[in-house]
Amino acid sequence: MTLGMTALAVYGCGEKKVVTTEVPSSPENQQPTAVDTPVPMETYVVKKGDTLWAISRQEGIYSDSFEWPLIFKTNRDQIQDPDLINIGQTLSIEKGQTTEQVQQAIKLASDTPKFTPHAKPRSPLPVDYF
Repeated sequence: MTLGMTALAVYGCGEKKVVTTEVPSSPENQQPTAVDTPVPMETYVVKKGDTLWAISRQEGIYSDSFEWPLIFKTNRDQIQDPDLINIGQTLSIEKGQTTEQVQQAIKLASDTPKFTPHAKPRSPLPVDYF
């Protein structure tokens, strides 16, 4: 229930003063309010031998290697090239993606060319991930 303001009295000599009090407003007068739904987020610390492909495949992450672009997108602030992640790096793992987001990630993973070793981030990346 929300509260509205109602004037109880107007009084004074020469100067008007309105006294108000909070009273419940009727449901038909209430405005819907936007509610921010928090995005479920976990973290994962990169270990030796990890790849986004292997992390994504893990039970409790996404259980599907082809969803690795979701991790890449969420962590673009710290990953320049999806082939190059570092031991000890803390990655955010976003949960609750829509079916369309998952399908798009799988398509991007499928469109990614076969891995070729490289030491420096590629520019541009072979696929426009997001």
